[in-house]
Amino acid sequence: MPSRTEDLPSVMRRMAAGRMLMEGASVAAVADALHLSTDTVRKYRNIIAEGGLEALQKMSVGGRSPLLDGAAMQWIAAALSGSACDHGFPTDAWTNARLRELIKTRFGVSYSRVYTWQLATNLGLGHRLSKSSR
Repeated sequence: MPSRTEDLPSVMRRMAAGRMLMEGASVAAVADALHLSTDTVRKYRNIIAEGGLEALQKMSVGGRSPLLDGAAMQWIAAALSGSACDHGFPTDAWTNARLRELIKTRFGVSYSRVYTWQLATNLGLGHRLSKSSR
């Protein structure tokens, strides 16, 4: 799981856009190369003009505050690293539905299927989720 904001893919892409703009690339070229909207690249260009790449890096990544803390994420990572049987499931395999159920039971938090997959991926354990629905 990325432990620092600058390791997040969205921040890495933002910084790549900033470097391209600083090197003289056009808004359209940056948008096309990094699959960003031209409005977003213009916004980045304005931020750089006012505060440089440092200001761009300090931009918020958005989204709501995480509902689970670092200790909870470590617990989830440990659970995913082991067998689903250890948590009351009938087979060893981890599925998205099982992980969502476990998080809901353990922490009282309900996540969508997509967010649960992203959470496992951010932990470096997305490969542990089988394609099975249950």
